[in-house]
Amino acid sequence: MLRVIGGKFRGMRLEMLDSPLTRPTKAILKESLFNVLQNKIDDCVFIEGFGGSGSVGIEALSRGSKKAYFIESNPDSLAILKKNLSKLKECEFETIFGDSFECLPRLIKQIQTLSILYLDPPFCIRKNMQDIYMRCFALVEKITNPQITFVVFEHLSSYEMPKIIGNFCIIKQKKFGKSSLSYYMKEEECQKKK
Repeated sequence: MLRVIGGKFRGMRLEMLDSPLTRPTKAILKESLFNVLQNKIDDCVFIEGFGGSGSVGIEALSRGSKKAYFIESNPDSLAILKKNLSKLKECEFETIFGDSFECLPRLIKQIQTLSILYLDPPFCIRKNMQDIYMRCFALVEKITNPQITFVVFEHLSSYEMPKIIGNFCIIKQKKFGKSSLSYYMKEEECQKKK
């Protein structure tokens, strides 16, 4: 059972598609993610590039995100996502049905508010997904919109993530068993931190 673990919707139950194609984000991973993002999440837009059940984007809305976008290509997952989102009151969100690699570039160009991009693609060890991370990196490399200041990947822990992707450099990594989080920030912001 998925639950919102913090913020104004804390304790809310979320549904999840019962399928080997989906992998829920662990509560410990979400808690760590939002501990890192806590000062960045307020009044920013949160983009969940591979929406699934929407648990991460809903957590962002619960914790003060101004708006959330969810992109999902599986109709069954999208139905669950919409059901979960229907439980939210007074939140701004949008679901986009389609391939993330086609929809995200168009969405990113339109964004006019400081935003965080969260990418949790299927693990690269799944059938026909061997190049999924490389496709995600290519997508991030093309980001020129200055409003996208932070990119977070949830990925297989054994995968070696690059230090720099386009205009973004890695600032932190944290492992949680088979899953890890890698945080990337605009390169000029990385320079300020040094």
